[in-house]
Amino acid sequence: MVRVEVIAYTPTDFLEEQDVTIGRCRELVEKYSVTWVNVVDPDGRTLEELETLFGFHPLALEDATHQDLAPKVEHYDDLVFIVARTIVWAEEIETDQLSIFLSKKFVITLHDKVFPQLEDIRIRLRKKNPRMLKAGADFLAYTILDVLVDSYFPHLDRFQSLLDQLEEEIVERPSGEGISRLHSLRTDIVRLRNALRPQRDIFGVLSRLEVPLFRKEMRNYLRDVQDHMISALDTLDAYREIVASLMEVQATLVSNQVNEVIKVLTVIFTVTLPIAIVSSAFGMNVEFFGFNRPEGLYIALILMTAPTLALALWMRRKGWL
Repeated sequence: MVRVEVIAYTPTDFLEEQDVTIGRCRELVEKYSVTWVNVVDPDGRTLEELETLFGFHPLALEDATHQDLAPKVEHYDDLVFIVARTIVWAEEIETDQLSIFLSKKFVITLHDKVFPQLEDIRIRLRKKNPRMLKAGADFLAYTILDVLVDSYFPHLDRFQSLLDQLEEEIVERPSGEGISRLHSLRTDIVRLRNALRPQRDIFGVLSRLEVPLFRKEMRNYLRDVQDHMISALDTLDAYREIVASLMEVQATLVSNQVNEVIKVLTVIFTVTLPIAIVSSAFGMNVEFFGFNRPEGLYIALILMTAPTLALALWMRRKGWL
């Protein structure tokens, strides 16, 4: 169900309203220095009102409704349209889209799911953070992007915890299940990195090029966000390498286990080989020295015991036992 929230402020005034109309949001844009409109799960009517009242380009609104777009930035006259992605980790890890429309006096964010990260910004505004209240809409857009990128790192820490846990399990109990879990984790890391990698480029565009609506003094802030984005991607690259190394370790440990089993079976077979040969020979239905007499049994026992002990002693000296 669609939900529209608005926060409007000036250096000396602050207003927050829930479940408002797009028309009400347009009224507040005319009265306040900065207006932040947050639209959750927009429907067709809401998008039409945004196009009519705010003059959004139909292509930008169409992109905002497609939740599988790669991060990008586009200019539409007096409007900057930014697509960013956030990390969502429920039953499995995935990314979700946040669409940002930036103008001189307003910022409008559109998304399908509730993003807890945005609540941190609302709290700052409710506390009447002087730095935010005195800044313009471009600073608000930067703050949203900064909070979005900073929210990646708790998820990356969770990846680190999973890797540490898997490493311990692999060393203690190497098995085929470890390979499956490592492959699944590696798939998640690669998918996440591919989804976030284009976002590094859009921060580069925003921080280095003359982008309308972002003041020159905002470039340093945007470069800082880009640095955080690069750090997150480097961390994902490091995790991918760690997973690949763990997969090699897992395969090596499993191979060593198999080799140990084969070694034990080989030693058993080799040591018992004289017993098998002698018992087979003396079990043939032919007459030989000591046939059906105690002497034959003693000879058989000696022929079985002596080579067996000799082989066991020789293998022990070789370090095979």
